[in-house]
Amino acid sequence: MSRKIPVSPPQPPKVISLRIPKPVQDSDFFEDQLRRLGSGTQMPRAAPSGSSSGMLKRYQRRSTHTTFTIVNQCRKQKLKWQVWSHAYAIRVDPLNAPSEPNCTYDDPDVKATGPKARITALEAENAELRALLQLADAKLAQCTCGAAHMYQSHGSGQDVTSLAHSDSVSLLGNPTLTTPPQPTPALATSTPSPTSNSISGSISIGALLVPPKEWDAPLIGAFTAAPPTSPAGSPGSYELTTDIWPLNIPPPETLYHLVETFFSSIPLATRLIHKPTFMARLRQVPTSPEFPHVSLLHAICGIASLYSPVIEEPRRDSPLEGYPARPFASGIISRPKGADGVQGKPYYPRRTEDILGPTPQSFGATHIQWAAETLKVASRVGDRLLQQVQASIIITWYYYSTGVIIRCYAWIGTVTNFVALLGLHVSEGFEPLSRFPAKMLFLLGSPKSHIEAETVRNVFWIAYVLERIFSGGTVWPLQISDEDVSQLMPCRLSDFVSGTFVPIQGRQTIFSENIHLQHPSLTTDPWTLYIKATILISRVKTFNGRYRIKSKVRPSGIPISPAENEEFHRLDQAINEFTQHIPSAFREPVETTVDPILYMAHLLPYVASIQLHDPHANVNEPTNVSTLRLFAAVHSMLDLVHKVLATSFDLIYLDHSTSFGWFVAGATIIRFLKAATEQGNQNSIWQLTQNLQTIKFVLGNLGERTTVGLRQIKLLNDLYDDEVVPASKRNAGQLVQLQTSAPDISASISEAFSL
Repeated sequence: MSRKIPVSPPQPPKVISLRIPKPVQDSDFFEDQLRRLGSGTQMPRAAPSGSSSGMLKRYQRRSTHTTFTIVNQCRKQKLKWQVWSHAYAIRVDPLNAPSEPNCTYDDPDVKATGPKARITALEAENAELRALLQLADAKLAQCTCGAAHMYQSHGSGQDVTSLAHSDSVSLLGNPTLTTPPQPTPALATSTPSPTSNSISGSISIGALLVPPKEWDAPLIGAFTAAPPTSPAGSPGSYELTTDIWPLNIPPPETLYHLVETFFSSIPLATRLIHKPTFMARLRQVPTSPEFPHVSLLHAICGIASLYSPVIEEPRRDSPLEGYPARPFASGIISRPKGADGVQGKPYYPRRTEDILGPTPQSFGATHIQWAAETLKVASRVGDRLLQQVQASIIITWYYYSTGVIIRCYAWIGTVTNFVALLGLHVSEGFEPLSRFPAKMLFLLGSPKSHIEAETVRNVFWIAYVLERIFSGGTVWPLQISDEDVSQLMPCRLSDFVSGTFVPIQGRQTIFSENIHLQHPSLTTDPWTLYIKATILISRVKTFNGRYRIKSKVRPSGIPISPAENEEFHRLDQAINEFTQHIPSAFREPVETTVDPILYMAHLLPYVASIQLHDPHANVNEPTNVSTLRLFAAVHSMLDLVHKVLATSFDLIYLDHSTSFGWFVAGATIIRFLKAATEQGNQNSIWQLTQNLQTIKFVLGNLGERTTVGLRQIKLLNDLYDDEVVPASKRNAGQLVQLQTSAPDISASISEAFSL
């Protein structure tokens, strides 16, 4: 009989809840855990690992390894370790089971702060800044002044072609222009700026700019506008303004390109303006007194347009170059509009357009006229006088290069007047006798630094050279007399640019003894040799212009010819000594590179020799001394022409005063050609004609945007028609057929001179 074993009803298991506090602040959380662990009343927890993969989350099951770890810890502390779920407790003992599960929480996850998170945050900030910049650009696009895009962002993604057709463009987003941006089909419209007081009325700068696809993409230098930063650190709190950029000045990036083009293309630009100082001032706020004067900026923009591939200038075959002049009879003009044929009320014109009407203007011509007008305003108040002289010199350069000779001579007078008023021709210690202090004798005060003092010297000598060369082919008297000049010779270009102080003791002046023989090393470079060669031009011009006046006032005696005069022989000797004693380091102007300044220093002595001997030469007598001097001078000048033509050097980057020397050589060749035509020497005629064509060739290749060479070619043609054509008619009864093919560069002049 089986025996029944009483079975006691199963006891419901006790549920141990692992209570973990909810996430709190870090400091409170750790203090609470330390307090609980110290009391020993709560079950200790395993230390969290570096990753959150092993932590128990809500509705997650703890792994077996984690459960055994907790059980072992509970056994060590003699705690009950049954870990049952809330669902099991309800199923086994629903009466004693809690109504809700006692949920547990682990430590809050710590977000990673590695590089990826920081990159994500930076990308978000970058996107926000881009949105703000695009909003600012959209507002600035509505501005009609030249500064609409002075704060243009480089990465805004705007269409480059549309910028080229806007008057508020930001052309040079890439400062080096090594890869021009690719244009897109979209085009933007530009609004003309209202300039009621300007010369040409409203003008769109963008309309004068070449689209980027047509650029030649030269290296322009990393000189770009710096974007503004918010003073408070918040991009949204900075309000962009456009009223601080000068009116009619191109946008900053276009201006910086033109400035760099000016310094790299004009041979004497780095002498006229101290580039490091100018660039630093150009970075300043336009309202600062250190910011360059607008007249100087306009002048730089005007002349740089002749060299810049970005600016669209008319070529020499454009009708803009030679529109006919319209004469006027009086300064009082009647308005053409009147009722019933009655003329309107007379008025006095204030501008050229009031007399001649509006004339077509290019980018460069417009800025040159703006420079002239701003100079008038600045001269009334005496604002930055030295910069006014610099601007006037640049304007003179522009008119000479473009062949506007009358305006060129007019501006030469302006420059020389400035020189006299400011006392640029006087050096310290050579002031005129006066009871007043030296600083009260002239308008320009004492220089503030040795750089400014060297700038004053360079500005004067450039003005001196400018008047001597541009007036060298005329009989007009010079406004700056050599007898009034006491300015010291400038220092070397390397010392000037670097700001190195060079002592003034021992420097040469225009009246120094043996100035054309002695060349101190501290002050000798191509520029000082250029000045000394120009002094020879000046002395020859003074001798030719004043000889008859002096011959009338000197005591009566036996009359002598000018070629037998003592001063004539001194000048001839000075020219020969200067060409023979040029320092060895400056003997070759054309080697691996072409030095435009040194080229002029070698060319001008031969020009002086021709001007000295030309009035006294008898080309029909080969043994005549003056004729031999002309032969030698023309031969040397043609040799310089052949040297520069044998290179790939672009002639536009020569000093455009070179054209004057070439013209003098061409006029002398025509004189020899006339004598050969009268003698019927066909071999000499052919050789001389080839040499004349060579001179015309170099004059015609001074650049596609300059016309001074074409003007001088026209003068040579007129001179040929006046002298050679009548001689050929007298000799043969018909015109000599001149060969019009390209000049033979290798032709020698030795046979041509065997008349």
